[in-house]
Amino acid sequence: MAEPITIATAVITGLVGAYKAYTEYRAAVAKAEAEKAPPPAKNQDAAKGEQAAPIIKAGVAQHGEAKDQKALEHFEEDPETYQEALQKVLERIAARSQPFAQQLQTLAEQAGIQTGSVQGSVNVSDEGKIIGPATGVNQGTITATYTLPPGDQ
Repeated sequence: MAEPITIATAVITGLVGAYKAYTEYRAAVAKAEAEKAPPPAKNQDAAKGEQAAPIIKAGVAQHGEAKDQKALEHFEEDPETYQEALQKVLERIAARSQPFAQQLQTLAEQAGIQTGSVQGSVNVSDEGKIIGPATGVNQGTITATYTLPPGDQ
């Protein structure tokens, strides 16, 4: 099993990315209101970020230091520049507060945020060939068996 901070780091990356999408969405809505234009549609990442924002803010307020709070404020003003800084803040807080790390993990699971590595194995049969990296998502189970010919073992 992975160490808690490794899991928290993957979770934090996804949550901060969603939070960034939400702050950018809020800025676009404000701009549309100022221009008296219809607001943009909220995309899936912005919706996830809207769910994550209050929990991240509360966690930083409860478990963080003054400089952590400042980093969060800077992030909300300029998410592109301060995204990495907020990730580091949340990683530090999660490393010293296991309950906060668990809360982030639970939030990521509830929001459906990809939280890390892919596990499993690949077996190719029936003269199937994979050339180069193979990526994708399998929602089910694929089972196959391949036995190397005696000369190829």
